[in-house]
Amino acid sequence: MSSQLKDRPFLKDPSLKEKVCARVSRGGNSPILYLPKKFFSPGDKIDYILAVDHGQIELILTKNLYNFAIDAVRDLAHTLRFSIEYDRTIAGVHVFDAARNDTSLSYTEPVDSLEPARIAVSRHFGKVNSKREYSQILTIVDRLKHEGFDVYLEPEGDLDSINVFNDPKRYDLKDQSEAIEALRRSGKELELSAVVRFSNDKNNVKEIDSVLKELRVA
Repeated sequence: MSSQLKDRPFLKDPSLKEKVCARVSRGGNSPILYLPKKFFSPGDKIDYILAVDHGQIELILTKNLYNFAIDAVRDLAHTLRFSIEYDRTIAGVHVFDAARNDTSLSYTEPVDSLEPARIAVSRHFGKVNSKREYSQILTIVDRLKHEGFDVYLEPEGDLDSINVFNDPKRYDLKDQSEAIEALRRSGKELELSAVVRFSNDKNNVKEIDSVLKELRVA
C-alpha cells in the first residue's frame, strides 16, 4: 500500500467500516461502480487516491459528510466573545454551550454514530407585556423564516401563562397578541425566546454567524 494511503488515520480506526464485494458494471463504453446511496448522491464532490502496488489497485474515496464540526463552532464563539459554559462528552454525546448576555449557542453531537450535529441559537427577550413588544419579536421571527431558517418562539413562565399563550382561542381570545394583553391585565408574566435550529449536514457556520449577529442586535 502506498505511503499516501498509510497516512490516512481513519483507515486504522474508523468509526464505521464496511467491506463490500461489488462488481464493476458497464455504462455505455465506460466502467461504472455504484456507491452506497446513504453516503453519496449525484453531483457530490469527492477526492480520491488511486494507488497501484504489487499487482493490486487501491482506490480511496474521500467525502466530507458534514459542513463543519465542533472546532468551527468553538472558533465562532470565541470570535463573537461568547463565554463557554460547557464543553465535554458524556455518555457518547458531545455537548457545547456558550452564551453572551441574552443570546446562547449550543451544539450537540453523538460521537459514536453518523448522526449529524444539532445546533441551536436562541435569544431571550424577557418579560413581554404588550402587543407592541410581541409584534417586534414576531417581526424578527418572520424575517428569519423568510430567510429560510428553522425558527420558532418558545414561551417561558408559569404553566397557566404558557397555556394561554399557546392556545388563546380556548380562553376566548382572538390570537396570541390578545393573550399577551390579557396576561398583563391579570398580573401574569410571560417571557419569550426565539430559537433557531441548525444541523451540520444542511447548514454552514456562516449561516449560524449571521443569525447570531442578527439576534444580538434585534
